[in-house]
Amino acid sequence: MIKRTIFYITLLSAITLNTAMASVTVEINQQQYKFDHSPSVAEVLAPVAMQQNWYWPATALFEIGKSTQLEETRQLVVDTLTRLIKRHQKSQPETSSPLTNLRDSIANWRLASRLPTKIDYDLARLLPAQNPQMPAGNYLLTLAPRKNSVQLFGAVNRTSNVPHLAHTDVSEYVAKQVKSDLANNDYVVILQADGRIINAPVAYWNRNHQEVMPSSQLFVPFKETLFSPEFALLNQQITTLALHRVQS
Repeated sequence: MIKRTIFYITLLSAITLNTAMASVTVEINQQQYKFDHSPSVAEVLAPVAMQQNWYWPATALFEIGKSTQLEETRQLVVDTLTRLIKRHQKSQPETSSPLTNLRDSIANWRLASRLPTKIDYDLARLLPAQNPQMPAGNYLLTLAPRKNSVQLFGAVNRTSNVPHLAHTDVSEYVAKQVKSDLANNDYVVILQADGRIINAPVAYWNRNHQEVMPSSQLFVPFKETLFSPEFALLNQQITTLALHRVQS
């Protein structure tokens, strides 16, 4: 009886230990991979790396379950945009409509905490510094082939995907867009596909050649004035949300 009890206790302990060790879950393109240890980046990528010709510069790693602050920021942005919509609805309906489109778009973004980790299978196999081990947690890894487009949003009439222009200054993207009366015409925010954020001047007097990576986002910010102090904070908040946006 004592031996049988010890056997069951040992078995239960082994099951509990194995369950506790299964601590890393990675979702890659709607497929889940579980690890009972801290896998390296190369190990995580190995099952999928050769499936397609992935565009590694745009690959992003997110930590799931730690987006409370992002959701709070999203709600602040939605509330601010709603107030602006009400302010302009009667007197400037042509201004309130783009604000409504932007608010509804941001409300439907999928958000997660993007980690500042460069993901590249070849580099991970060659360089230890590019092949860190992933600590316990739940992760999302987005992989996609190169997209020859850039998404433009913000103080424009509508969010749109525009063709990527190779060897072209960012100003060429916004020059062809119908911008809101509330748009800042001096600069745009480039959210490069690799996670870098660049405030790029686009006016004729301050232009400095800056190219955009495929699959990037271009945020046309709102004009900051003494009469609209909320726009400075709104621009920062939207930039933060766009950085942590999970793009399909």
